[in-house]
Amino acid sequence: MLSFLKEPQEETAIREAMANATKREEANLPVIDLSSGNAGKMVLNEHLFTHFQLEVNESLPRPLRLISEALKSGLTKAFYSELAGLPYSTAGGTDAVKHLALRYFKEFHGVPLNDDDLDRVIVSAGGQQVLTASLRSIKSGTRVYIPRWEYSPVPEIIRNNGCKEVRIPLSDDLSLKLDYIEDKVEDESVLYLSMPNNPTGYTSPKDLSEITKIMGEKNGGLIWDAPYLFTILKLTPSKATFDRGFQQEIINEFKTNFTEKDDNVCILSSLSKTCLLTGLRFGLATSSEKWIKYMNTTISRENISSPTASFIIGAEALKLFLNEPITHEWLCRAVADRLTMLIEEDIPLILPKNGIYGAFYGLIKTKDSDGSRFSNEIINKFGIVTIPGDSFYGDKIDVIRISLVATPWSEGDPIWRENVISLKKALS
Repeated sequence: MLSFLKEPQEETAIREAMANATKREEANLPVIDLSSGNAGKMVLNEHLFTHFQLEVNESLPRPLRLISEALKSGLTKAFYSELAGLPYSTAGGTDAVKHLALRYFKEFHGVPLNDDDLDRVIVSAGGQQVLTASLRSIKSGTRVYIPRWEYSPVPEIIRNNGCKEVRIPLSDDLSLKLDYIEDKVEDESVLYLSMPNNPTGYTSPKDLSEITKIMGEKNGGLIWDAPYLFTILKLTPSKATFDRGFQQEIINEFKTNFTEKDDNVCILSSLSKTCLLTGLRFGLATSSEKWIKYMNTTISRENISSPTASFIIGAEALKLFLNEPITHEWLCRAVADRLTMLIEEDIPLILPKNGIYGAFYGLIKTKDSDGSRFSNEIINKFGIVTIPGDSFYGDKIDVIRISLVATPWSEGDPIWRENVISLKKALS
């Protein structure tokens, strides 16, 4: 029966963990959700609008007020003043939205794009969609290199596309071994990396610069997945802090890598982390005309229309961010405090050693207990939802990944503090 179908693939570890958390919530069982980078949950205890007429809560911190203004403006355009959220819309983004994407990549990534370079950008239903489309553009049989620790859906997408996944070894400080890339990576292959990295938080503009140079010399492709560009923190052995000047310094270093249009490079991003809008799917990418065209046709075949309301609201959020890029700062401070709490409680974290941290996650050693087994045990005993490190590492490892943003924030962050104590108890 149904012999014409492929064998079903295993569910991703992230999706399965999120489903476990939801099941426990629906069954009214205790749950501490540390499963995913669901930054949208961070504001569930904050009242973005004072009443049904969508009057923005003026007592919110400025970053949250900007997010609220974008939501108010987008919702009004989508469902009230223009009803623009009802008809179909271009799957790869309208010209107006693409102009915003051009400006984003020009101002924050340093890519020298012109106003008429609309065929070099795409806007889609989330960062995950542009990520998948970029990898599915690669010819079957191509070797695609990824870091040993990497975002877990990536290898499955690579293999499902008929490409060969190869893991790049890391040094003890979590940096990629550049000599391996120079000596072992084949010509006309592709290298994918998230930077700042999900799940390790490792960040290095210098490493990215060297990798870009090496892949160019090999006539190969580079996919830089950069949704965490505005989550960079300063890290010491005792704490993490958000320093606006430090973050901007690192972003400016990244910008120096792309002073020319590089057709071999594809840069991916989204609004999920910069504007706390994970549920609002809005991803963007820039690359050569050929790469973007393939991505566009791939997405258009599967989505006859863009998620119109998301695009309208996302465009409003992106406009505000371009004019006043501070919506991430509230979240960065909260994440820094949460990471610091983990450090202060001696949670056995695996952290970069170069003083920079990005992303919304923590890798935690589970001593001699297999990460998958440990993750199952603590959800049953303590209601704590985590993700085994195996799917990120590409092999069995005694590590779990926790999210720093899946727990709603409130003044003093008491729920997070309780969660950390529960996690410490589970680890002991």
